Amino acid sequence: LMIVITTPTGNVGSLLVDRLVDAEEPLRLIARDASKLDPRVRERVEVVAGSHADPAVLHAALRGADAVFWLVPPDSRAPSAMEHYLSFATAATAAIRRHHVGHVVGVSSAGHDWPKAAGLLSAAFAMDAELAKSGAAYRALSMPFYMENFDRHLDAVQHDGVLSLTNEADRLLPLIANRDIADAAARLLTDRDWTGQQNVPVFGPDKLTPRQMAEVMGDVGGRRVEYRQTSLSD
Repeated sequence: LMIVITTPTGNVGSLLVDRLVDAEEPLRLIARDASKLDPRVRERVEVVAGSHADPAVLHAALRGADAVFWLVPPDSRAPSAMEHYLSFATAATAAIRRHHVGHVVGVSSAGHDWPKAAGLLSAAFAMDAELAKSGAAYRALSMPFYMENFDRHLDAVQHDGVLSLTNEADRLLPLIANRDIADAAARLLTDRDWTGQQNVPVFGPDKLTPRQMAEVMGDVGGRRVEYRQTSLSD
């Protein structure tokens, strides 16, 4: 049995690799730079160097594979999110079909029934539709707002006592953490008793509004934190 992991040095991928290494699962990692891998990991896995947008790299990595963890890395320089996601996904679909890979777990987004264009979310949904064509059993991990997004707000919270988002102050904002995504992916990749294509919601347990989140931050930090809603244009 062989599990292929994309983005093994990324925020989610690295956590997933740690879990699967600890579980002694056979792993093959697709990595642009293997030197970024933990030495403990490097000595216990196979590595295929390159980008998983490259059909040749995917051909080498997916040969004999039973399952794949699929995540499209962000690229702020890409002229189109849709083209970026689909350039990866079309290469993956061809390779998965060619090598008869049985199971694929992908990182997507919540909101699959949203009827309008939604930027990166719509691109992720198009990726899901493309990967479903591969013939493999597919699970799209569908996440809400990442808790780690708050990292970029810490300076303002600590120094100014302000948390700013575009979300409405008193409307629930579901959250998820990277480690919980890795746990969900690990469960699916190690226990592959599932078939068909399905979206799998992966949400954290808290039910908080942005205003309540600011209150929690204030309690933890020992100072009052105000929530301010900003406009999308800002």
